[in-house]
Amino acid sequence: MKFFVLGILFVIAIKGLFVFFTSICVPATGGAIFTRTHPSMIKKILENIKLEPNQVVYDLGCGDGRFLREVAKRYNVRAIGFEINPWAYFLARIYNLFSRAKVKVVFANFWKKKVCDANLIFCYLFPDVMRKLEKKLERELKPGTLVVSCNFPLPDWRPEKIIRAAFPYNDLIYIYQFRP
Repeated sequence: MKFFVLGILFVIAIKGLFVFFTSICVPATGGAIFTRTHPSMIKKILENIKLEPNQVVYDLGCGDGRFLREVAKRYNVRAIGFEINPWAYFLARIYNLFSRAKVKVVFANFWKKKVCDANLIFCYLFPDVMRKLEKKLERELKPGTLVVSCNFPLPDWRPEKIIRAAFPYNDLIYIYQFRP
């Protein structure tokens, strides 16, 4: 019985930390919460892009870093993620440690970071920030940079390709190539 009670208290503490860290990030994230990218989405994206070794990939709001780990493993790229939620950042660091992935996760607000050396930008952000992101990318990206957005399009850009991850939710994935 003692272990059961300790287990319940542990789960409550973990969930409490998740809520606490999510709530302190609201001013920077506008209420967006850490959501994991489903493996089927990552698989579909990796099947539809082409990267060369040592190219630079940024994940804006990388969460637990799962996209970065997979793209680094498949293409041997420099994979860098920005995460502002302490809980997600902590998870990414732990997962990266155990996976021995060549991934760098930075505890930072991606709005304050330059991404001009990117070959690929990956994001899974809410629709209310996509227009602002569009402007940031237009200022910083070099021609030809790939941009992949899960579920929500960049409002004024025309995607090169729209694909679907059939499982679990039939989500749309937008693939762009930046052309100024």
